[in-house]
This record gives sequence, structure tokens and C-alpha cells, in this order.
Amino acid sequence: MLVNGKKTNLRDIRPTDFDKILKWQKNKLLTYFVGNKLPMSIKECEIRYSEAFKLLNQIFGIEDKNGKFIGEIEIDHIKWKDKQAELFLYIGEEELWGKGYGFDALKTFLDYIFNVRNFKYIYLRVYEHNARAIKCYEKCGFKKRGILKFNKDKIDSDNLILMDIKPTNLKK
Repeated sequence: MLVNGKKTNLRDIRPTDFDKILKWQKNKLLTYFVGNKLPMSIKECEIRYSEAFKLLNQIFGIEDKNGKFIGEIEIDHIKWKDKQAELFLYIGEEELWGKGYGFDALKTFLDYIFNVRNFKYIYLRVYEHNARAIKCYEKCGFKKRGILKFNKDKIDSDNLILMDIKPTNLKK
């Protein structure tokens, strides 16, 4: 699968991407922003990105226009009958953070998921301390719906902001 955006393309994850994913998993700042969701070994990569998991989740590699693999975008917890799922996104290349690659990949993906795959609802959880991601999600049309408070006394903690979007909220 290949979906083209202005700055990014979305494509299948390839075994040649695994080394880069494992490198990103070791980046403490990245895991601070996205948690410990990335695989920790080649075997975990093989399982996570295998055909068997495509019924439960859809994961796409994000590449820049030069074909350089820079991150991934995923829908998980898919409810096929209801056409809804949870979104997860990251740009692994730290030097590209804040340069619009995540925004472009997200807009491209949302256009695909709503207009081609006809999904009705996408939701996500984002750490309260990940202000850059929250701003990106809001810019695309996501709305804050609530907060899961793990530490009630501390702002900028591991609390999770719950956000969602429907096709009618999609910003052009």
C-alpha cells in the first residue's frame, strides 16, 4: 500500500526497517513521548509487523519524499463492523520533530482512513506532557474528550489525554 502526502508517503513496514525501529526504541526521549510500545527485538518486530496481525491492527511506515523511513502510523483495536479504531503515530527521527512530517502523515492517513476505508471514528490516547503531538492532533481536527489521571497532583505527568475525530471534524 502506498498513499502519498505532500511531505510523506505511507507504505507497508519492511524487514529492512526493523533495525531503525529497534534504534528508535532505545531513544529515551521518544519513549518519554510515546511510551514503551515499540518492539525490543527482531523477533518482536517480526510478530508485530506480520500478516497475522493485520486483522487486529494496520501499521504503515512513514517515509519522506526521498524514500527514507522516518516513523509509523497505526490503527489498533479495530472494530470492523463499527468502522472505528485507536490511532498511534510517531516520527522516530528526532531531527525531523517539529518539521511537519507527523502532521502531513496524519492528514494523509486520516484522508485515507475516512475517505477510502470509510471509517467513522478514530480515537487516541496521548501523554499530557506531549504538547507538540496534542497541538498536531488538534490542528488535524481531533477534540479532547477527557483525561485519565494517574497522578492527580502533578501537571505534565503520565496522565493521558483522550482525543477523537470523526470525518465531519476533519480539517482540510
